[in-house]
Amino acid sequence: MNDFLNFINIIHEAKTNLIGNVGELVFSEFSDKFLNDQYHIMNNVVLKAQNGTTQIDQIIVSKFGVFVIEIKNYKGWIFGNEHQPQWTQTLTSGKYRFQNPLRQNYKHIKALQELLNYPESFFISLVVFSGQVEFKTQLPGNVVNGGIDYINFIKNHQSILLSDEQIKTVLQKIESYRLTNQEHQNHIKKIKEQYNNPNENNQPQCPRCSNKMVLRTAKSGNNAGSQFWGCSRYPYCKAIVNIKEKIDYEVINKLLKDILF
Repeated sequence: MNDFLNFINIIHEAKTNLIGNVGELVFSEFSDKFLNDQYHIMNNVVLKAQNGTTQIDQIIVSKFGVFVIEIKNYKGWIFGNEHQPQWTQTLTSGKYRFQNPLRQNYKHIKALQELLNYPESFFISLVVFSGQVEFKTQLPGNVVNGGIDYINFIKNHQSILLSDEQIKTVLQKIESYRLTNQEHQNHIKKIKEQYNNPNENNQPQCPRCSNKMVLRTAKSGNNAGSQFWGCSRYPYCKAIVNIKEKIDYEVINKLLKDILF
């Protein structure tokens, strides 16, 4: 039963990732249409970072600051607050937890701040949901729902923070540290190899919160004695990867794509 539930969660996560890619494309087109040439839009940016890489859905550079945007293409009800490590998505099929996107985006901002050496006040965090959700708890103003609120949030920032020369420098630095598609694929391949080859000196990143994972051994249950990767932030993050179950996520994604599209 536990294996079945784990598989359902894997399917849900793979489906979320797949649909998330579609959501990123939608907001990319939305920003291209409704923002003028004062805004320099960069989509799906994978940067070299101190502890590996960081993937940012969208960066918009303008004289009004550097907007760092996390896009969530979810449905259903969303429960959470600014300080919780995880939020909850409720669908008719059940409840699913996901990392607090504000915390996720804060890590993106810190990575960019380290890269650009600019004050944190130059960066503006925005989390945007696809418009198919309903917030069931009070969320801060930089969490919005739908394309109109997304554009309005950006346009409501009118204080000039960057000069033309600074904008040019920011764009050049981001491009110089940005991974190519091939470099990104090589990084993903390396991470998968780390998951499937347990070694205390070769710790992979947590797939949920990007912190280091720790090699552990199950002490009870059907998997007693089996090794698995557990997030080092446990119990705040309970993500695990079972080493013995080498699941082909690419196959799952392909199946989901065939079903959904």
